[in-house]
Amino acid sequence: MRTRVICFAGSLCVGLSTLLCGQQPPAAPPAAGGPPAGGPSAGGGRAPYVPKNLKVLPANADLRTIMRQYAGALGVECEYCHAAADPVTHREDRASDANPEKDKARDMIRMTNDLNTKYLAQLSWRTDTDVISCGTCHRGQKHPPAFVPPPRQPGSGPGGPGAAPPPAPPPA
Repeated sequence: MRTRVICFAGSLCVGLSTLLCGQQPPAAPPAAGGPPAGGPSAGGGRAPYVPKNLKVLPANADLRTIMRQYAGALGVECEYCHAAADPVTHREDRASDANPEKDKARDMIRMTNDLNTKYLAQLSWRTDTDVISCGTCHRGQKHPPAFVPPPRQPGSGPGGPGAAPPPAPPPA
């Protein structure tokens, strides 16, 4: 009985998170002797969720986790990059390219991947934990804030104690 209650509670949590995120839950592996994956099930259940229209992310990526990280790094909700839900059916079409922000996001993902794999990987002192992510620049904002260097402290930086004198002006 306790096992049934735990299974029911787990199923309820997965179902609620599915409703909130607008995606189908990952399919459980078929039981021995059960129908093959993707085939009709005896209970009339849904086919396993297969992502569509992935152009940058790998097909085996944990999309929910990745999308939550993007949303947090940019301080946005799903509809910032994805098309809004159909007003009649209230169904989301996450594969749609109707929202131009989605292509911008793909470009930013490519840029971040290139920075980490092509450029930072060449630095001898770099460790695998030194990665650039969306949050590196965005810091929870839709548009990265402009960098404004802090004011210099007296005695530090160019012109401070021990610094070389400024170059002499050229003769006239």
